Amino acid sequence: MASKISSKALIIKAKKEIIQGFDLMGNSIENPTILDRYFIAAAHKAINLLDSITVLCEAGLTDESIIILRSLIEHSFNMRWIAHSNSDERLKNYMDDLGEKGFGVSWTQVRLDKKMEEIGFKNRDYYDFCVKLTYSYSHVNAASLDWSLVFDDQRFTGDRWSADALYQVVAQMMGHVLFALNTQFKGKFDGYNKVWSEIPVTRDVRSNFEKVLKQNSIKVK
Repeated sequence: MASKISSKALIIKAKKEIIQGFDLMGNSIENPTILDRYFIAAAHKAINLLDSITVLCEAGLTDESIIILRSLIEHSFNMRWIAHSNSDERLKNYMDDLGEKGFGVSWTQVRLDKKMEEIGFKNRDYYDFCVKLTYSYSHVNAASLDWSLVFDDQRFTGDRWSADALYQVVAQMMGHVLFALNTQFKGKFDGYNKVWSEIPVTRDVRSNFEKVLKQNSIKVK
């Protein structure tokens, strides 16, 4: 049985696994392909997103960190999808964003739920979970506001997102980043299982997420 470590320690461990992977590669690649270059840059972005979430959570801005978590979710599954198959063509679509048309004209033709299905998620449960967790916050919908500041109503004083709960989702995503890197750089980033095996995500955690979602969906009459 995997030892229990804190969610914060787990995301630090995931970050170290990425750094150690590049150390194993000697922090250099001879004659790197465009795919190699992409995955190096993508790993750097994933670490920056993780660090940004941590800074916000430590400042007590957990709700605001969810906006960045949405980007990390999208980014980690994009990495998985590119690494999974047809990598050259998929990367080409991704790189087209640098061209004259820009703004993801080619890239966004394949939706996130479709990408997740193609890499092995056979139903929408995990997709729905991730998107429901982040949607209102990334779009700054009414559900993302702290209504307890302006309404003296106990319905608006329920649980908010905890840093610990968000770190668990971050750890899942960093596991996907490691998996994608290991697909491209065989055997150098196999620590994804070490991360995933220690994530304390249980039905209780999910029910807590759903509880907050339900609380935040209260209709204002």
